Amino acid sequence: MSLPGVALLAVRALPAEPAAALARLLVLAYLLLRPDYRAEIRANFQVVCGHDAPRFWVRNGWRVGRNLAMMARVGTRQTDAIIDRAMVYADNGIRRFLERNVHTAMVCFHYGLWELLPKVFARRGLDVGVAAARQRDRRLAAALSRLRRLDSVEEAADPVALARRMRRPGLTGFMLDNTGRGRQEWSEAGGVCMRLPVTGFRLAARAGAKVALIAGFIEQGRLRVHISSAPNEAAALARFVEIVRRRPEEWVFWGKAGALGEGGAGRPEESCGSAS
Repeated sequence: MSLPGVALLAVRALPAEPAAALARLLVLAYLLLRPDYRAEIRANFQVVCGHDAPRFWVRNGWRVGRNLAMMARVGTRQTDAIIDRAMVYADNGIRRFLERNVHTAMVCFHYGLWELLPKVFARRGLDVGVAAARQRDRRLAAALSRLRRLDSVEEAADPVALARRMRRPGLTGFMLDNTGRGRQEWSEAGGVCMRLPVTGFRLAARAGAKVALIAGFIEQGRLRVHISSAPNEAAALARFVEIVRRRPEEWVFWGKAGALGEGGAGRPEESCGSAS
């Protein structure tokens, strides 16, 4: 098994606090050994937040390490309690769709506690599914799949399965900053350009599903889940940029080389809204 797979097993085997300490140590050590990722974090932070912070990678790695430890411990007493006590904040339109069980596509970034979000709604009685890319390490992929499927969450393995899900009541989550998979197009919002996968939006439009941006993070000891309407990529990016600027350490700022740039003058490609 790969090093991430071994780390996953170790974090799950430890009590909550030692698990968080180990995950933080591993993430910070990894970033320390990756000067390219540290440079990418610095550049992306400057694009999104508008100022330079050379040592932001330490704060970023510290928070992401804790979040990864909590997500790796799905199915334990600790994360069960976090999920059960989650507070959900949704705008009125999205709340009505959820109450009426109109299918809602939840677009998500690698922000906060993204792996816990499907389980929040599954435990509230919704038919929940996720579309997630497969890891190259088959044993790690199998372990992550088992964790994602807890609480009767379904995995949509391909666009056909994703489209089928969106035609029935329920909720389906998919990632927007998995920049290595699928067709991508540039979107711009808040002075930020980002290359985003578009398959989920296209399938939701064909199925008549509603689309929302979802983000969850720990605040004052509780998981806070924020949901807002995002009918297209630009709207999702605009809302997400606002969220990141308020709590930047929650986002995985690395692994997105070439996917972010400033809007306006100097934007990537000829036009941020038209390149694919």
